[in-house]
Amino acid sequence: MTRVTRNITIGLIYAVIASPLMAQTTVIRPGQTETTTATIRQVDLKTRSVVLRGDDGSTLRVFVPQDFTRLNELRIDDTVTITYYESIVYRLRRRGAPKPPVSEEIAASETTASLPGATLSHQLTERVTVKAVDRDAPSITVTDRHGRTASRHVEHPSDLDGVKRGDHIDITYTEAVLATVTRAK
Repeated sequence: MTRVTRNITIGLIYAVIASPLMAQTTVIRPGQTETTTATIRQVDLKTRSVVLRGDDGSTLRVFVPQDFTRLNELRIDDTVTITYYESIVYRLRRRGAPKPPVSEEIAASETTASLPGATLSHQLTERVTVKAVDRDAPSITVTDRHGRTASRHVEHPSDLDGVKRGDHIDITYTEAVLATVTRAK
């Protein structure tokens, strides 16, 4: 639960894996889906928050948007199943190539099932700049347009071939969450 819920609450975490330096090379990493469960420990209607406890004993407070009308139907000890999906598409561009427009889309909808639930999605496209490449780790460090820096492990070291400090990578990062509730028995 720790990884999934951290992604939900912290928001977008840049996961960047570089590809060999070629003119506008596009790489698509297959999407990853993870499912976890948590138990509702507290429902606070006034602050519109729910405290969840994972199987590992960790707890997380989750905010429920105002337009979700079924918060009052949640009960202590209900089980929440969270399915999390993420995918990354990135493109390495040569210096001087035009920047893609920055775009961000966020959507949330409440389910119409007999018990409350929700579907959330977030997609961001932007250009990041390579700050460091560590072929021994292997990892890459990038900075986004707001100056935020993130370092990430690279699964395939060969993806770092030809990548150097100052290169630009255009990323479309997509994440989606499906949360369903089952009644405690």
